[in-house]
Amino acid sequence: APAVAPAALERACAAAMEGRKADALAAAQELTADPGAGEPAARLAGPYAVLVRFGLWDELIALGSPDARSPALTGGYLYGRGVALAARGRLAEAHGALEALGQLAAAQPGLADPIAVAAPVVAARIAASERRDEAAVAALTQAVAAQDRLARPAPAGWFLPVRDLLGAQLLIAGHAPEAERIYREDLARNPGSGWALYGLAAAQRAQGRSRAAARTLGEFAHAWQHADVRLEASAFWFAGPDTTSCECQRQPSAQR
Repeated sequence: APAVAPAALERACAAAMEGRKADALAAAQELTADPGAGEPAARLAGPYAVLVRFGLWDELIALGSPDARSPALTGGYLYGRGVALAARGRLAEAHGALEALGQLAAAQPGLADPIAVAAPVVAARIAASERRDEAAVAALTQAVAAQDRLARPAPAGWFLPVRDLLGAQLLIAGHAPEAERIYREDLARNPGSGWALYGLAAAQRAQGRSRAAARTLGEFAHAWQHADVRLEASAFWFAGPDTTSCECQRQPSAQR
């Protein structure tokens, strides 16, 4: 496979981790250019996961199906589309994408492991949009375990740390101490992640530890100094469907 795909994946991951949306999206375009390049898990997780990372639901929904020669890209498309549809409250269609992911895993055994991460994330987004908070926590916990079982670490194994989603959902469900544990695990795997630092500060604040939260926010400010996106949680993950039409309208899930 051409070297461009792994290089682009590394650039997309580094940019996304620092909140540099424009750079991450530019690198993601290279990942879709060659349907045969890269490892299956990376191909599934990468290009569409960049859009998921930044909450670009309408852009995901508007995308056409990828090249049929790449089952991995098809899996990524179904994953991103399922999350986006569920986030927008189009739950019947999201269930359809989830079912198609399951069928793809059965037909393509080489994709079974990354789809074991993708499918419960879609299921969790459906549950979260239905306000079934504990079901969403359970599904994301399953996805975290599946991500940890992947043979390769991020970004080759999976692009978006699922713990960022789980931490956000735990805060929605009122489980701040558990969210703090998840964020600390995330930071052990992804040192300096602004997403995880933002979530950690929120978890500390939710427990009344304002001084600790202030220190963590200082670390976040350093990690986020080159970002071109504003955070309101450790992920674009909301209590109920996301009905906003632009990033400027979004508020933290806990305020919704």
